[in-house]
Amino acid sequence: MRRMIVVATLALVVPAAAAAAKPAPPPAAIWGPGGVQISYTETIRDSEGTIVSQTHRDGIEPGSLFGSPGGGASLTGSSLANATAIDPGSDLGAVRPSGRRLSACCSSGGSDTVDFTVTKSSWTTLFVAFRYHQVNHWCWQYPNITCMNVASSFYDVDPTGQVRYDSNGYGWYYTWASGPFGGHYSHRDGKIDNCVLRYGCIGSYYPYVDMWVNGNGAWTASGGT
Repeated sequence: MRRMIVVATLALVVPAAAAAAKPAPPPAAIWGPGGVQISYTETIRDSEGTIVSQTHRDGIEPGSLFGSPGGGASLTGSSLANATAIDPGSDLGAVRPSGRRLSACCSSGGSDTVDFTVTKSSWTTLFVAFRYHQVNHWCWQYPNITCMNVASSFYDVDPTGQVRYDSNGYGWYYTWASGPFGGHYSHRDGKIDNCVLRYGCIGSYYPYVDMWVNGNGAWTASGGT
């Protein structure tokens, strides 16, 4: 009987020890912390649709507010409590409070497209794990926004990445410069997992982009993970 108990005990211990000794995923496959960079590309058009300028910038600090040259969009009165119209499909239960604000600028009419991107590199910075961006296109005739389109997605995803969702979010118009549609706020976020063959999913990342635009071409955005 004693021998049977010893054998049974060993049978329980050996699998546990084997599981504990399971090797870690290869370092090159782990995305790890850090390595987040923010960038944007802006394409400005006049009221006739002609491209006036195109600008690209890298090296923006994650989580910081960054606005159009000469002054970003005004965030004053952009809270949900002051919304004049809610974007279709908005998940208002996920709205986070914000008290941030900047000053305004720019022109009486035209259109603009801002592609604001969050880039996650591996911990070794040897490769890009993923890029996530929100792209806002809007038209204006001061002081109101006359057309608005918001899109978001992942791209340049590493083979170890599995996108769970990419367009979760919400948005609304708010009064700016006495125009009931003078300002627009949009939030988009996504989820992506770092999954390695034979090891499973070893990490999850939640990139986001917040963007405010005004009926004069000014904009402000912030992003991170």
